Amino acid sequence: MPDNSSSADKQRRGNQFEQVLYMMFAAAGMQPRTRYRPTGEEIDGSFLHHGRPTLLEAKWTRDPVPASTLYQFRGKVDGKLIGTLGVFISMAGYSNDAVDALVAGKTLNLILFDGSDMRKVARPNGVGIEKALNFKLRAAAEEGTPYVPLPDPAAQTLTSQKLIVIVEGHYDARIISILARKYYAEKMISVIPAMGRLNLPLVAQVQLNHFPEAKEIVIIADGDGMPAEVRLDLERAISPAVTTQGPRITLVILEPDLETALGLILPGERRRPEPPKVAERLLELDLWRLAESNPELARLFHALKLLED
Repeated sequence: MPDNSSSADKQRRGNQFEQVLYMMFAAAGMQPRTRYRPTGEEIDGSFLHHGRPTLLEAKWTRDPVPASTLYQFRGKVDGKLIGTLGVFISMAGYSNDAVDALVAGKTLNLILFDGSDMRKVARPNGVGIEKALNFKLRAAAEEGTPYVPLPDPAAQTLTSQKLIVIVEGHYDARIISILARKYYAEKMISVIPAMGRLNLPLVAQVQLNHFPEAKEIVIIADGDGMPAEVRLDLERAISPAVTTQGPRITLVILEPDLETALGLILPGERRRPEPPKVAERLLELDLWRLAESNPELARLFHALKLLED
């Protein structure tokens, strides 16, 4: 919506969004209930998934949902029958600390959908809400991740040449997609945001389970001032999944983060270039010079086939 949209317009959109979700769950035979108010709280709705009641919270806001909002919803879920699950839908996505906070928690009873997920569900020949829930619930049960992006239904058939790149957030995903598609056709690469560093190895394991024929998985993490520690933590997390017959896993730790290492922003600067400017700035990069000065960027560029070995 435009930045100058009125509160009434935003409320109207929220109501329409809830109606669409209700119809989606009803069409799938999940017996949804709309917004209701148990004593002292408000819950957007609930539905039955394979006969199991699941609570629903849905938001369409301008900014990503922070950890505090997820904690509030988790508190509502915790107060219900033991084993109750919650589904949180945020069309604006989640802050990196929000997903990592759930990963670091002692228990996991929430699974998360973002706008990209919902568009894959809603479009013609999309994933379908029941299949989407099955995918995310299995990932949460097997790997302990509250958030993993739904696979693109148009890219289900993979070849041995498929490259999967897992990054921390959507901004990183945009950068890597622009760089990688200089070499890879769109169907030959998947760039997947994990929405947090702690979630990176969990999302990687889901990809290994779901796409065993993939040739290589590249995991890109921010060093955040402690690159050696970050590398060690990721190596420990993914080492049990590494096999001689599975995809090759390449770790790239960029200090302090991807944007700074590429020179898109200055060290210590917080403001990132707006999306239209990102492609323009990336096309101006001298990849050879960057690779010579930064071994981690060299590793990344070689993995993306942007430089010859």
